[in-house]
Amino acid sequence: MNSFLFHEPRQHGTPDFPFEYYYVDKSHPRYNMPFHWHKEWEIIHVLEGTFTAHADNTVYTAHPGDLLLIRDGMLHGGTPDDCIYECFLFDLHGLYRNLDMVKKHLRPIYRQQTLPDIYYPVGKSVKIDHIISELSAICRSVSASDPAKPDLPLELSVLGAISLFFATILNEELCTANQIRTAETTHKIDLIKSVFEFIELHYAHSVTLNDLSAVANMNPSYFCRFFRSITHQSPMEYVNMYRIEKAAQMLHSTGLPVTNICMECGFNECSNFIKVFKKYKGMTPKQYRDA
Repeated sequence: MNSFLFHEPRQHGTPDFPFEYYYVDKSHPRYNMPFHWHKEWEIIHVLEGTFTAHADNTVYTAHPGDLLLIRDGMLHGGTPDDCIYECFLFDLHGLYRNLDMVKKHLRPIYRQQTLPDIYYPVGKSVKIDHIISELSAICRSVSASDPAKPDLPLELSVLGAISLFFATILNEELCTANQIRTAETTHKIDLIKSVFEFIELHYAHSVTLNDLSAVANMNPSYFCRFFRSITHQSPMEYVNMYRIEKAAQMLHSTGLPVTNICMECGFNECSNFIKVFKKYKGMTPKQYRDA
């Protein structure tokens, strides 16, 4: 999967077809999902194991076959446990830019007057289970095909599946009317986003609890409780997890020595880096690179 920034500004897919598919297992350099947000909608589909997701200030534990639907701009992250999952990212506006007959049905969703449910355990909607299984099969068959010979019906198949997905949500009333978010909740989300952005910019350097609490304008003790209430981790645990995810990306995509990667990801001692890496990945950096 492409690098997860806290705010992902990149285009997923192309301007004409803003859709991308990602298959993620333990060998993937971005197996864990740090908190982030983006303009695209995202369907997370668990294939094996469990995936603990944090979305809209709520925790969901998804099992094989379960889905999570992440709205545009929603702060979210997740921790897989012996898990294989796939992600479908798409710009809901962009996919239907020139289809007014479809857009009239989606307009309440665009405007967040109607909020689709987030969590879809297996059996909640048999039709949705079938739609996502079909979409998964389409995307995986294309991913495995010769890129020089693309499957021409891909766009039509994907657009049809996503259209049917949202039609089913509306028909089966798997959504709620939007309750106006309180000013307090909005402020809380804005504060935690500013902390995540600070981590993104400074993870390669020294980051202390005092630094993070100052960004949120809180005393360290209150900030720890505030941060844990959203992420279920301590601030410094989260910083270390984020650093290890960055290190995993570099091990996968560069030939830099482990010592260099250690320093570039904010660790001062290689022995500590290896210890923390093994805690989160279950193997040493060298074993991870060689796997």
